[in-house]
Amino acid sequence: MSVSLQTVRDQAWLAFEARGLPTTRDEDWKYTDLSRISALLGEQWWQAAAATEIDAAAFAIPNLDAYHMIFVNGRFDAEASDLPAGITVSSLAGLIQDEPDKTIELMAYHADAALSSGLTAANSALASDGACICIAANTRLDKPLHILHVNDGGTSHLRSSIEVGQHAELEIIEHFAGNHDASGLTNSVTAIRLAAGGRCTHYRLQLEAVKQCHNGRVEVKQSRDSAYVLHAVELGALLSRTDVISKLDEQGASCELNGLFVASNRQHVDHHTRIEHNAPHCVSREHYRSVLDGRAHGVFNGKIIVGKGAVKTDSAQSNANLLLSDKAEIDTKPELEIYNDDVKCAHGVTIGQLDKNQLFYLKSRGISEEEAKQMLTFAFADEILAKMGSQPVRRFIERAAFAKLPIITDLEGMLV
Repeated sequence: MSVSLQTVRDQAWLAFEARGLPTTRDEDWKYTDLSRISALLGEQWWQAAAATEIDAAAFAIPNLDAYHMIFVNGRFDAEASDLPAGITVSSLAGLIQDEPDKTIELMAYHADAALSSGLTAANSALASDGACICIAANTRLDKPLHILHVNDGGTSHLRSSIEVGQHAELEIIEHFAGNHDASGLTNSVTAIRLAAGGRCTHYRLQLEAVKQCHNGRVEVKQSRDSAYVLHAVELGALLSRTDVISKLDEQGASCELNGLFVASNRQHVDHHTRIEHNAPHCVSREHYRSVLDGRAHGVFNGKIIVGKGAVKTDSAQSNANLLLSDKAEIDTKPELEIYNDDVKCAHGVTIGQLDKNQLFYLKSRGISEEEAKQMLTFAFADEILAKMGSQPVRRFIERAAFAKLPIITDLEGMLV
């Protein structure tokens, strides 16, 4: 007997009512207190924001030649969007209205899924819009697809689906932005499926407003010889949590996760990543860095799991953290679970302040202490941004990231 979309939503809502918001008693949420969501938004924090008009052009990435899919307060804005021909692109709201049966698998909530929570259940029950993209086999989009989610407060539940066919290629920029003084929550789930030989480069840029909270989830399933590259940047929001789960399910698949947090004042940024090597001869690389100033708090938990049959796995993970203030804090936990011997795996973590020896060296060459601090901070963070293939995105993030830090006073000179 087939299950209707409404049944899927009802089941997810019951799960949400049973689980509620995660608490610090949950191991996966030990360092991230979500009680401020209900404190800021009220007991019915999950209610969607009202429709409104926002000038999305104000959040454009300069010099970016791309297609554009615009969402305002969680709703697709067709008039402001510029969609590509030759591939299937639609809004979730449109599919729910016209072909609801096609959304059942996407909207289903699985309580036993890795890093599942009450927020995931709420998203399944309440998400009303998002991007649904399908790239046919042997197709390469000629320029990136920029998916811009802009809001002016309140709650938005978003659910997106990206399917990349055999030997197809897609570059996607998922961009969350806002510039307002109201409180709000963005609750987003993005499911990515790569067929054999498919390739996806995914920029995930979180630049929400100062009182916005952000919860994100990225689920990636990879087939044989597929390749997934993520560039995750966390700059905005009062409180931000993002989970990334990548499953390398067939031989020859590869994934690369690159992440950068730049946080100041009392911002809280949390990333949990989970890479599952479920097949032989797969490769994963993970590089995360954070620059924390003021009373900012960062959390990184990176887990790599190598299954029994995943022989010849090649995996490496690194997490480096720069604390510019003695009140900034980082909680980091790299994890390896390995269930066979024929693998090559490594991980490492560093936490520290600016290197005094490097500062001394630069000062001995006639560089002022202020300039030396700028150079070292910029070089530390830019090592992650240098991995970005898109120069417009890289320059945009460099300017946005380092403009937050009082230590950086001559950003334009450093970008030359």
